[in-house]
Amino acid sequence: MKKIFAYIAGAALSIVAGTPAIHAQGEADAIRYSRTELGGSARFRSMAGAFGALGGDFSSIGQNPAGLGVFLSSEVSATLDFSATSNQVSWQGSSEKFNKNKLLFSAISYVGTWEQPTEDVSINFGFGAKRILDYARSFRMSGGEQKYSLADYTAAQTPGNANPSNFNYGGLHSSWLTDLGYNAGWIGKLAGGYGFESIFKYNTGNGYQLFGPSSTGFELNESGHVWNYDVGFGLNIKDTWYLGASITYSDLQFDASTAYREDFTFNNGAIKDYLTLNNTLSTSGSGLNIGVGAIFRPTDAVRLGLSFYTPTWYWMKSYYRAKASSYYSQGLDDNGQLLPEQYYFMSDETPESYNAFQLNSPSRFVASAAFVAGKHGLISVDYELESFGQIKLKAEDGTPYVDNKFIAEDFGARHTIRMGGELRPTPRFSLRAGYSYSSNPIKNVKLKSFDGPAQVTIFPMGAMPHYELPGDSYTVTGGLGYRFTPQLSGDLAVVYRNDKSYYYTFGRMVSDDPNPADVLEVVSPVPATLNRSNLKLAMTFSYRF
Repeated sequence: MKKIFAYIAGAALSIVAGTPAIHAQGEADAIRYSRTELGGSARFRSMAGAFGALGGDFSSIGQNPAGLGVFLSSEVSATLDFSATSNQVSWQGSSEKFNKNKLLFSAISYVGTWEQPTEDVSINFGFGAKRILDYARSFRMSGGEQKYSLADYTAAQTPGNANPSNFNYGGLHSSWLTDLGYNAGWIGKLAGGYGFESIFKYNTGNGYQLFGPSSTGFELNESGHVWNYDVGFGLNIKDTWYLGASITYSDLQFDASTAYREDFTFNNGAIKDYLTLNNTLSTSGSGLNIGVGAIFRPTDAVRLGLSFYTPTWYWMKSYYRAKASSYYSQGLDDNGQLLPEQYYFMSDETPESYNAFQLNSPSRFVASAAFVAGKHGLISVDYELESFGQIKLKAEDGTPYVDNKFIAEDFGARHTIRMGGELRPTPRFSLRAGYSYSSNPIKNVKLKSFDGPAQVTIFPMGAMPHYELPGDSYTVTGGLGYRFTPQLSGDLAVVYRNDKSYYYTFGRMVSDDPNPADVLEVVSPVPATLNRSNLKLAMTFSYRF
C-alpha cells in the first residue's frame, strides 16, 4: 500500500532531518488542531456569529475586521460562561453518556475611537481575547467479539523482512506501533522466518488458529483549549464604506490519554488472555493569522460584507509516550508444550518523544449580508468557506510532511451558514436568535462510509492507532439584551451546539510487502458514533464611554 511505504519513508526522512524517530502528526491530528467553535460576546453568540456585515461588536473581528469601523464610541466588555457538555458514544449496539459542567471566563475586549481626521473619516482600534475552543471531553465504550485484533493490525503494517533486533523505536525499519507491539508480546515472527503475525492463537482441535478478541474496551480523556488574542482597526468612510484589518495570536493546548484493552476469554473463562495499550499526548502551540475585510452600506437598511483570513501559522510541540502489555497463556516451546506461567506476561514502554512541527490551518473566506429595520430589528446571514484540503503539516525546519498529500486527497471544503436576527420591542430591550450549520469537510467518499469498517488507511501518530473523523455540526442560539443606562448594558445568550464525529479504535490495514509470505488484510471494527452536545449560558457586560 502506498500509504504504508510513504509512512515508513517519512519516518526515515525524519531521522535524516534530525527529528524524533516517530511518525508524527497525521491527517486526523491536523483536523483536530484546525477546529474552531463559536466564541465571543453574548450578543455575538446569541445571533450564531452572523456579524460579517454588521460589526459594532468586538467579537465580529473574527468574521470581518471591518466591523470595528461601525463603533461610534469606546467600549470595554467581559464575558462569563456556564458550560454543560454531554458526550454520547454508540458502539456495537451499546450506548453510554458522559456529562461535564464548568464555569469559564471566556472573553474580554476593548475598542477605542480616535478623533476624526476629517468630517468624513473616522478610525477605531480594538484588542481582546476570547476562548474559541474547549477540548474537554471524556468517554468510555465497550464492544463484543471482533474478527481482528490490534495485534493483527500491528503485524500487517510490519515489513516482512524486518529484523526484531532493530525494534528499538529508532524508526528506520518499522513503526513505533510495531516496535511496541513486538516488545510487549503482541506479535511474533512467522514460523518460516518471513513476516509477522498476532501471537493470539488457540487450539481448535484442528491445530492452532488466530482469533480476534472476545471483548474490547476503550477509554479517552481530553483537556485543553484554544484562545485567540485579537488586535485590529476599522476605518469608517462617510458611513458608507467600512474597512478593517486584524492580527490574531492563537494559543493552543491539548492533552489526551487513552486506554485500550482486548480480552481473549475462552473455554468458559479457563483462558483469560489480554492485551493493553495506553497512550499519553501533550501538544502546545502558538500561531498567527491576518484578516482583512470590507463592509458596504449603500442604504441605511442594507449592508454587505466580504472578508478573508489567512491560515493560522502554528508552531507546535508535542510530548508523547505509550506503554503496552500482553498476557498469553497458550504459548508453546520448541517441543510443542505450553510455556511456564512466568512467560505469560510481557510489557514495554516507549521513550518519551518530543516533536516540534508546524501546522497551517485552513484559510477562510466570509461573505455576508444584513437588513436593518431602523431601531426595530435586523436580520443577518454569513457564508463561510474553509479549505481543509489545504491544511499543511511541516517539520520544524519547514520540510513538508508526506501526510499533506493524503490530506489533500481526503479532505476538501467545509461550508458554514450562519443566520441571526434581533428584535427590539423597546429601545432598551432586545430579543435575539440564530442558527448555524457546518458541513463535513471529508471529500473522499470511501473515507466517510461510517456505517461499516474503514475503507481507507489513516495513520495517526506514534503508537496511537485510534483516530477520529469529523461529521456535520450545527448550533442553535437565542438571547436577550438590556441597556441599563446609556453607558451600561448586559447581554445573555443560550448556545446549543451539536457535533457528530466517528471514532475508530484502529483502521484498515493491508500488508503489501514486495515479497509477502502471506498478504494479510485487516478489517477494522466499525467506528463508534460520537455526539457531543454543549449547552452554554453566556453573560456579557459592556460599558461605553
